[in-house]
Amino acid sequence: MPRRPALRPRTVTLPARLLAVLLVACAFVAATVHAPAALAATPCWKTLLNDWYDGRIDQSYSVHCYHDALKHLPSDVQTYSSAHDDILRALQTAIAKQKKGNKTVGNNTLVPPQRSGGSSGGGDTPTTTTTVTGTGSPGNKGNGGLAGQLNPSSPSSLPVPLLVLGGLALLLVAAGAAGLIAKRVQARRPGA
Repeated sequence: MPRRPALRPRTVTLPARLLAVLLVACAFVAATVHAPAALAATPCWKTLLNDWYDGRIDQSYSVHCYHDALKHLPSDVQTYSSAHDDILRALQTAIAKQKKGNKTVGNNTLVPPQRSGGSSGGGDTPTTTTTVTGTGSPGNKGNGGLAGQLNPSSPSSLPVPLLVLGGLALLLVAAGAAGLIAKRVQARRPGA
């Protein structure tokens, strides 16, 4: 009976390294997914601009938020849209109403949303009033982490197609790595 060659013990360094790399990658992905929740709250001017992107302002903001939004308005939005005019009109209308009622207007005076839409011509649909003091965003409704960032109607949200393509890329890299590892394991086997 032919004698089989002695099997030498295998080392598990390659799978252990692969496992370590995968664990580090998972930790990195988990940290980047939860990083937006750990960052400082969204400034009220940015929340106001995000609210305006549908052509009208639906929430209540302080006067200083309107001034800050006009200061931070991106140049392309200012050039190619009516954002500057819409925001300024909403601010001036609210200040005029306050002064007409003999009320003082300060930096922290809340400006209620206008009933008629901005450039989109929203008509006289009633809107809800939410007080925003600069923390969080009105569209977020307490959804922290990734779920709060996947609002496709918000211009500052994570782009869903990019996330899908990133996931596909990671899958393809993992499949390629698995094929390479399988090839190396087969090459090391005796008699192969």
